[in-house]
Amino acid sequence: MPLSKFSFRRPLTSYAKVQAVVGRLIRNRRFQLRRPRVRDAVYLDIGCGLNPHAGFINLDYLWHPGVDLCWDIGCGLPFADGSLRGVFSEHCLEHFPPERAAKLLREIRRVLRPDGTARIVVPDGELYLQTYVRQREGDNTQSFPYEAAERRQPGWTPMVSVNRIFYQDRESLFGHRTIFDFPLLAQLLGAAGFAQVTRCRFGAGADPRLLIDTPARCCESLYVEATPGSAVP
Repeated sequence: MPLSKFSFRRPLTSYAKVQAVVGRLIRNRRFQLRRPRVRDAVYLDIGCGLNPHAGFINLDYLWHPGVDLCWDIGCGLPFADGSLRGVFSEHCLEHFPPERAAKLLREIRRVLRPDGTARIVVPDGELYLQTYVRQREGDNTQSFPYEAAERRQPGWTPMVSVNRIFYQDRESLFGHRTIFDFPLLAQLLGAAGFAQVTRCRFGAGADPRLLIDTPARCCESLYVEATPGSAVP
């Protein structure tokens, strides 16, 4: 809502323009690290967006109420080596080109304890490509995620759904840059120094604290967990 429609019934921080200004003022400012929630928590949510979680350091590039740490993760993570017990990231990694995604995974490996866990959730490229092939071969028993809504658009074909996930908002600052399948993500995690990489299911994993998956994203997501162990990055 523009500030020209200001209302005393709304909190000032609920306005997008105010949030943008606050973000520019505090992004990557280290005073945020002194906040008790940031200083004391041992679980991190990277790219929390509008879905922050209690008991986590909620980190996002954009600031809004609920974000504990407004940070550009392209500059690295502002935590000591081996300081975190768990890292969760849902539908964030796909917004980076491969080399920056690899850098972020190395940073996650660095800040995790040897017995810690990283839970990475991304759109499942294999799911989209398998569905495309099946439908092109005449098997329509498997639908694309969100296909029912997309079919209402004029000119829909299976390739429209493929393009949507692979090139979603590509021209914007926050568009999709890389779509993963399990082999690619596992390879990047291994190269980042993780000793064990496991494909998981929605709501299932090694650390119950990290099972904060968004139900609405279950239909299109790849769930992967990785532990540093004794591997050296």
